[in-house]
Amino acid sequence: MGRTKKKRATRDARRQPGARQRTAPPYPQAEIERVMRLWERAIDSGLIDGATEAKYHLGPDGTVLSVAVGRSGQVLANGERLTPSAAERLRKEMPRLAGIVTFYESNQRAGLGLQGAPEEGMVRLPQTAAPDPMPPLDKKALADAEAATAVLVLQGKVTEPVGAMVIPAQRGGLLFAVGGRDGELYVNGKALTRQWADQLRTQLPELSLDVDRLQAMRAEWLDTPPKDRTLALAGACTDPNCSTPH
Repeated sequence: MGRTKKKRATRDARRQPGARQRTAPPYPQAEIERVMRLWERAIDSGLIDGATEAKYHLGPDGTVLSVAVGRSGQVLANGERLTPSAAERLRKEMPRLAGIVTFYESNQRAGLGLQGAPEEGMVRLPQTAAPDPMPPLDKKALADAEAATAVLVLQGKVTEPVGAMVIPAQRGGLLFAVGGRDGELYVNGKALTRQWADQLRTQLPELSLDVDRLQAMRAEWLDTPPKDRTLALAGACTDPNCSTPH
């Protein structure tokens, strides 16, 4: 009799308005697709190679954390470098995955990459698209950029424009990047601050991803003590769409 009462009580509880059976959360397809677009942007900007494997973790609230190791050996999370500020923001955005974010942040500090990460899932990132044909070089824009860089040389910020990276745009204009003696990255005669990067994207919208790539490079430079970066770009340009006059 006691067992019958217990079964009946359980059945009645299930009929109560607030009582629901636990079910697995739906697969966050839209969020997965959003994160994959972030990885595509990271590939285009040169942070990571295409076809790299990335781990992913799904939160019970539909959030997604995807991590991989970039070209520089640094841990990337959802397509960006896992800096302290990025880790803090991710913990706020996905509190149910905050512990996993902290795990990868600790690994990053120790230089361990993804070692010892919890097993959940793996996904292969998309292959890098084939480059577009090289556009013609805008000689006037090149002369203007070289003149602006010559001013940096006179100011002692750049030793000489050796190893400069030149990226032309299809409809005229270009990006002329050169490393400085102070560890700074200068583009078209100015330090590549966030404000100047935004202006360059407005002036040369078709080179926005190249600006992203240069910003990522500058961020990596600023993570280490300043040193003479005069020749830093000489061997760093592997983009078939990049014209390098060295």
